[in-house]
Amino acid sequence: MSMQRPARRPRRHGAVLEPGDRRELERAGWRTTLDYRENHVRGRNGQLLEAEPIWRAEAERFDGDVVVVSAMGETVDEAWARLRVDVAAKIEHASLRTSNSRIRLVVR
Repeated sequence: MSMQRPARRPRRHGAVLEPGDRRELERAGWRTTLDYRENHVRGRNGQLLEAEPIWRAEAERFDGDVVVVSAMGETVDEAWARLRVDVAAKIEHASLRTSNSRIRLVVR
């Protein structure tokens, strides 16, 4: 047992409501946010044809520098899963800083 990861105890406060990917990121020290928007697809006459949902999950962490990682998906679970993969890639390739990546690094 350590102060950072205490021994597992049975949950006393009901079912888990949030996605597991988000909980894992927060347990690892990332601060997370989730945003929603819709892209409206319209015909030539202006009639609304489709509303495309876009969920954007973002995680930030301070380890000497501020690191921000974001990902998008059509569902909440898809956005969190993609974000968790991107964070894992960021950790694995800490020195990789390309503009083509979905990982956005912001140093403040």
